[in-house]
Amino acid sequence: MSKSFRSRPVVRRDDLAPGFTRFVCTVAYDGTEFHGWQSQMNGNTIQDFLERRLSQIFHTPILIHGSGRTDAGVHARAQVFHFDAQWAHGLETLRVAVRTGLPPSIQIRGVRTGRGNFHARFSACGKRYRYHLYEGFALPMETRYCLSLGTRRVDTGRMQAAAGALLGVHDFSAFCGHGGLRNERDNPVKDLRRLDVARRGRRIVITTEASGYLYKMVRRIVGGLLSVGLGQFTPEELVAYRDAKTRLASVPSAPARGLFMEKVFYRVPANAHPAPGQDADAVDQAK
Repeated sequence: MSKSFRSRPVVRRDDLAPGFTRFVCTVAYDGTEFHGWQSQMNGNTIQDFLERRLSQIFHTPILIHGSGRTDAGVHARAQVFHFDAQWAHGLETLRVAVRTGLPPSIQIRGVRTGRGNFHARFSACGKRYRYHLYEGFALPMETRYCLSLGTRRVDTGRMQAAAGALLGVHDFSAFCGHGGLRNERDNPVKDLRRLDVARRGRRIVITTEASGYLYKMVRRIVGGLLSVGLGQFTPEELVAYRDAKTRLASVPSAPARGLFMEKVFYRVPANAHPAPGQDADAVDQAK
């Protein structure tokens, strides 16, 4: 199915109009029923729902700027976005107003004010993602949030060895989704600072932190690690694949449903404090 994305103005620095306030928000969502983060003509994206609700509240079109895009089916615990508006009431009043007008699967966790040159995307210096696997058949109420491996068994020791070998500053073009580099403004060289594989019983969690990510990079890294765990690659072969800088179908993209955006890192705080009653952990995501 082809996707028709709406163009959005890219405003980077020092663009806050006189009399306006920059609001910085954290939002959690279950991405199962949505077509990703970025606005589309069908209107069924996280960005579309947020912009519609904010435009209702402010009685004027509101455009938001997210820290990054998540694909259809990907979830988030603390996506960060910002927008500019004139608001005469408190932050908690704004949070409640936005929250009550959204579907239950989208939840505003925090609202703060930010300095005029803060940008949810361009001020970010890194992100954390987690991918959830289940060795066996997960319960029906959990299958929206993890990849069930069924009868397949994985060697997490081999996965950990491969994960450690992938760390560092490298060109990750081989882990970019099909066609992504043509639209990717960022350099394909990323600093992969953390890549952990942790098992607890049948549950396996892959945690990654990096300076930035290419299109579908996390899901393809997970697919590569899973292939190592299943004995289809050695850790050395996965590293050689990365260094070849050529995308091949032999390293699959893991399904979206197991992936969560966990945290966005900023070198400089957005210059704000949590409003009374807000989730302090959520507000800390923008620090």
